[in-house]
Amino acid sequence: MIFAFIRILFLLVHGLSAYQGRGRVVGSDPNRPSSPPEYPSALSYTGAVTIPGETAVHDLASSWCSAYRSSDPERLAALETREMEIVDRFGDWHHPIGLEAREQFWKDGIDMTSRKDFRPECTVQHVRLIGLNAAVVQVMVFYHDGIALKGGDRISAFSEIHTLFLAKAEGRWLISAQDVVQQSSSE
Repeated sequence: MIFAFIRILFLLVHGLSAYQGRGRVVGSDPNRPSSPPEYPSALSYTGAVTIPGETAVHDLASSWCSAYRSSDPERLAALETREMEIVDRFGDWHHPIGLEAREQFWKDGIDMTSRKDFRPECTVQHVRLIGLNAAVVQVMVFYHDGIALKGGDRISAFSEIHTLFLAKAEGRWLISAQDVVQQSSSE
């Protein structure tokens, strides 16, 4: 027991002395690209460096925003893996498998709303590569005028963060899971 304690203490002291003065708190900056371990040369003290794959991930998230703004269930489903998982803003888990099921999931949600004034503002906030074949993207969606539902009801103004979990398979980035969290409401 004493030897284990001494060994842990030795490792702790060794680690602290090896990194003395170089440690810093890790934070998330939406304006600075991520740098996974596979790309240590991408770290730069002079500014942000775009690393391979990050542009493609950002482009996929932008395509999702475009498809969402235009309420296009076919385009939304085409950006997803065969087995998609979504936790909606109410905390309900959905697992549509196959293209038809994913299209129907989006169509059902779209059909609940009045299309005439559905104008969400959608912006990619943060891209983080986890490795060569995985990424996390956070997209902010603002409903400045709320959402008009069919039948006359209205959801007041609010915003959401959509966290998209992306996977690269066969050279193509796709969304494999999505988590939606409501951020604010005017109520």
